[in-house]
Amino acid sequence: MPRRPRPPCSVPGCPELTARGGRCPTARDTTTAQGYGTRWQRIRRRYLYAHPWCVPCSKPATVADHFPESRRSLVARGVSDPDAWSRLRPLCTSCHNRETAKHQPGGWAAERVKPRRS
Repeated sequence: MPRRPRPPCSVPGCPELTARGGRCPTARDTTTAQGYGTRWQRIRRRYLYAHPWCVPCSKPATVADHFPESRRSLVARGVSDPDAWSRLRPLCTSCHNRETAKHQPGGWAAERVKPRRS
Protein backbone atom coordinates (compact mmCIF):
# COMPACT_ATOMS: atom_id res chain seq x y z
CA MET A 1 0.00 0.00 0.00
CA PRO A 2 1.55 3.36 -1.02
CA ARG A 3 2.07 5.99 1.65
CA ARG A 4 0.39 9.34 1.65
CA PRO A 5 2.63 12.06 0.12
CA ARG A 6 4.15 14.60 2.49
CA PRO A 7 2.45 18.02 2.30
CA PRO A 8 4.48 21.09 1.31
CA CYS A 9 5.48 23.82 3.74
CA SER A 10 2.71 26.40 4.25
CA VAL A 11 5.07 29.34 3.62
CA PRO A 12 4.53 30.61 0.04
CA GLY A 13 7.47 29.75 -2.19
CA CYS A 14 9.11 27.31 0.24
CA PRO A 15 9.95 24.04 -1.57
CA GLU A 16 10.36 21.91 1.59
CA LEU A 17 8.02 19.05 2.46
CA THR A 18 6.74 18.55 6.01
CA ALA A 19 5.78 15.50 8.03
CA ARG A 20 2.26 16.65 9.00
CA GLY A 21 1.72 19.98 7.24
CA GLY A 22 2.34 23.50 8.53
CA ARG A 23 5.72 25.19 8.41
CA CYS A 24 8.99 23.39 7.84
CA PRO A 25 11.83 23.85 10.37
CA THR A 26 13.60 26.29 8.03
CA ALA A 27 10.55 28.56 7.82
CA ARG A 28 10.03 28.39 11.59
CA ASP A 29 13.64 29.41 12.16
CA THR A 30 13.22 32.33 9.76
CA THR A 31 10.22 33.82 11.55
CA THR A 32 11.92 33.35 14.91
CA ALA A 33 15.07 35.02 13.59
CA GLN A 34 12.97 38.00 12.47
CA GLY A 35 11.72 38.41 16.03
CA TYR A 36 8.28 36.87 15.59
CA GLY A 37 8.69 34.06 18.11
CA THR A 38 6.74 33.12 21.21
CA ARG A 39 7.27 36.52 22.84
CA TRP A 40 5.71 38.29 19.84
CA GLN A 41 2.75 35.89 19.80
CA ARG A 42 2.00 36.75 23.43
CA ILE A 43 2.28 40.50 22.80
CA ARG A 44 0.10 40.24 19.70
CA ARG A 45 -2.59 38.22 21.48
CA ARG A 46 -2.77 40.65 24.42
CA TYR A 47 -2.76 43.71 22.17
CA LEU A 48 -5.59 42.41 19.99
CA TYR A 49 -7.60 41.47 23.09
CA ALA A 50 -7.27 45.07 24.35
CA HIS A 51 -7.81 46.61 20.87
CA PRO A 52 -10.34 44.37 19.06
CA TRP A 53 -11.36 46.69 16.18
CA CYS A 54 -9.55 47.61 12.96
CA VAL A 55 -8.60 51.30 12.89
CA PRO A 56 -9.55 52.13 9.25
CA CYS A 57 -12.68 50.01 8.76
CA SER A 58 -13.94 48.96 12.25
CA LYS A 59 -14.03 45.24 11.41
CA PRO A 60 -12.64 42.76 13.97
CA ALA A 61 -8.85 43.17 14.12
CA THR A 62 -6.66 40.16 13.37
CA VAL A 63 -3.23 41.79 12.92
CA ALA A 64 -1.12 43.87 15.31
CA ASP A 65 0.66 46.07 12.76
CA HIS A 66 3.85 48.01 13.49
CA PHE A 67 3.05 51.65 12.66
CA PRO A 68 4.25 54.18 11.45
CA GLU A 69 7.55 52.33 11.01
CA SER A 70 8.00 48.64 10.27
CA ARG A 71 9.55 46.35 12.84
CA ARG A 72 12.56 45.91 10.56
CA SER A 73 13.32 49.66 10.55
CA LEU A 74 12.81 49.92 14.33
CA VAL A 75 15.31 47.12 14.92
CA ALA A 76 17.75 48.68 12.44
CA ARG A 77 17.57 51.97 14.36
CA GLY A 78 18.37 50.13 17.59
CA VAL A 79 15.03 50.75 19.36
CA SER A 80 15.10 48.87 22.65
CA ASP A 81 11.49 47.59 22.44
CA PRO A 82 10.17 47.54 18.87
CA ASP A 83 7.05 45.64 20.02
CA ALA A 84 5.82 48.29 22.49
CA TRP A 85 2.09 48.92 22.31
CA SER A 86 2.73 52.55 21.38
CA ARG A 87 4.25 51.33 18.09
CA LEU A 88 1.33 49.05 17.15
CA ARG A 89 -2.12 49.49 15.65
CA PRO A 90 -4.93 46.94 15.20
CA LEU A 91 -5.89 46.05 11.63
CA CYS A 92 -8.00 43.44 9.87
CA THR A 93 -6.18 41.25 7.35
CA SER A 94 -7.44 43.07 4.25
CA CYS A 95 -6.46 46.52 5.59
CA HIS A 96 -3.05 45.18 6.67
CA ASN A 97 -2.39 43.71 3.22
CA ARG A 98 -3.45 46.97 1.53
CA GLU A 99 -1.27 49.12 3.82
CA THR A 100 1.75 46.84 3.45
CA ALA A 101 1.44 46.83 -0.33
CA LYS A 102 1.23 50.62 -0.40
CA HIS A 103 3.84 51.69 2.13
CA GLN A 104 6.40 49.04 2.94
CA PRO A 105 9.54 49.11 0.78
CA GLY A 106 9.99 45.77 -0.89
CA GLY A 107 6.34 44.92 -0.19
CA TRP A 108 3.87 43.48 -2.65
CA ALA A 109 3.50 46.76 -4.54
CA ALA A 110 7.22 46.77 -5.39
CA GLU A 111 6.85 43.38 -7.07
CA ARG A 112 4.03 44.60 -9.31
CA VAL A 113 5.67 47.82 -10.50
CA LYS A 114 6.99 47.40 -14.01
CA PRO A 115 9.83 49.61 -15.26
CA ARG A 116 8.81 52.23 -17.81
CA ARG A 117 10.12 51.90 -21.33
CA SER A 118 11.86 54.93 -22.77
